[in-house]
Amino acid sequence: MADLKLAARWLAALLLAQMVFGPIANFALVDDATQAAGGFLVNAAPHAASLATAALLALALSVASAGIAIVLWPVLRAHSERMALALAVLGGAGIALSGFENAGLLSMLSLSQAYVAAGAPDGALYEALREVVRAQRNWAHLIHILAGGGILLAMYAALFRFSLAPRWLAGFGVLAAALQMIAVAEPLYGGWVFFPLVLPLGIANLLLVGWLLWKPGFRTAETTTG
Repeated sequence: MADLKLAARWLAALLLAQMVFGPIANFALVDDATQAAGGFLVNAAPHAASLATAALLALALSVASAGIAIVLWPVLRAHSERMALALAVLGGAGIALSGFENAGLLSMLSLSQAYVAAGAPDGALYEALREVVRAQRNWAHLIHILAGGGILLAMYAALFRFSLAPRWLAGFGVLAAALQMIAVAEPLYGGWVFFPLVLPLGIANLLLVGWLLWKPGFRTAETTTG
């Protein structure tokens, strides 16, 4: 029981960290460099420290996401070693994808620094490079977010399958994670991210965090009553 309680507390802490620091890494630290007039080519170099911090924070969050698999490993292994292993593989893939994405972010910074240092650069050349570098980072970001949704989908599916949390909550989490992945996948087919479909996952995570902190630990065969 003590191990289940500790795992539940760690899972709650990891989910909270993602919810608090995720928007900082993905928006607050990068918006000034990427959304201001002139785009990143002009604005990234003056915001080098913010972009470097965003890259490091994003990597740390990917490790936290993989930490979900580590925390749940002993809990899930008692029910299904394959499911525990699948979650661990998804967590490892998330770290690799985060590294690829943030290498792209720092490539944007390097291109901006070269552009600013050139003084009177070849505009056509840098515009062409900007499109390539930006596209690489944006596509990597989408794939990374998809993988993050996959980790949460697998987590909620495991909680539902083995009744480790209330099934209504775990089932809602499965649906919310699937909706998030659908929303994020829209650009792959020429659309735009439909952000209202992302919101349910945030609600599901908040509900799960609240339940994990309120209850003494995950449900077991002895504590589950239908």
